[in-house]
Amino acid sequence: MDHAVQLQDLPVRVVCSSTCYRAETDTGREPWGLYRVHQFTKVEMFGVTAAERGTESEELLDEFLGLQKEIFSELGLHYRVLDMPTEELGLPAYRKFDIEAWMPGRGKFGEVRAGSGTPIIQEEPK
Repeated sequence: MDHAVQLQDLPVRVVCSSTCYRAETDTGREPWGLYRVHQFTKVEMFGVTAAERGTESEELLDEFLGLQKEIFSELGLHYRVLDMPTEELGLPAYRKFDIEAWMPGRGKFGEVRAGSGTPIIQEEPK
């Protein structure tokens, strides 16, 4: 708020943590392999890039994904990265990755990080 980002300051990287509450929970069924809990804490990474070369957004997504893979590796987790198909993407995204880790207690992989989405960049008409 009350802050203008200057072109020379880009890319901007921001991380935040929040406690989330979800009214719906796991009913024993797991549609698409998802399971739900009432309360959880999430950490999100956001970035703002310029669109001078047209590759900045994709490069920042790769940087964020690399950081997350490094964290899961250092934690010693057996994980896999899913490059999500287009029908799984939200409206503003054209690419998204999810990360699943092996959960021995469940006997299968489970989502530990929901996708980083790269928004579609639209240039202002000149």
